[in-house]
Amino acid sequence: PILSVDGRGEATTEPDMATVAVGITTHAADAAKAQNDNAWVAGEIQKSITALGIAEKDIQTRNYSFRPTYREDKGRTNEIDGYTVDNTVIVTVRDVKLTGKVIDAALSHGANEISSLDFSASDTRGVRKEALKNAIADARDKADVIAKGLGKRIVGIQNVSESTGYIEARRFGGNMMLAMAKDAATPVAPGSLSLSASVHIDFILSE
Repeated sequence: PILSVDGRGEATTEPDMATVAVGITTHAADAAKAQNDNAWVAGEIQKSITALGIAEKDIQTRNYSFRPTYREDKGRTNEIDGYTVDNTVIVTVRDVKLTGKVIDAALSHGANEISSLDFSASDTRGVRKEALKNAIADARDKADVIAKGLGKRIVGIQNVSESTGYIEARRFGGNMMLAMAKDAATPVAPGSLSLSASVHIDFILSE
């Protein structure tokens, strides 16, 4: 006889990396000025962040846009009144203790927005192993209880299959980021990340 059991386990780990999305918006009547102002602010932010020990390769520009803006006066809505440049700089922080300082440096040097903050783990092998061990232990506990209740004992295993999830980054955004931006000097608590695993085991029972 075969006893089929599903087991589930979880494990947690502390994040050791953070990704900060810094928004820079500039507006000017002249296209070149709007662009130059944005580049200057981005440069100042980069200098302030690298001064904290963040490597230049961990500072990348994404989602750069340049667009004209139009008058809102009635009858003049087709007239351009200036140009707006939006620039998002993604900063990878490999020491989570510096996250609050990076946000503070960006805002104090001209950033208009911190659009998102993600915490993640660079190495997930250990937490995956722990989650799988917990799932196997859960399956075996269930199997032992059922087998005992049936007056049987486990004598072998016919088949095993497993499914392990992925650690999703812990994301802050929206109102959370607005509150954080008002007082970026406050230490940012990364919390913990969790991963779940499941196993399916077909146990062989005694006759």
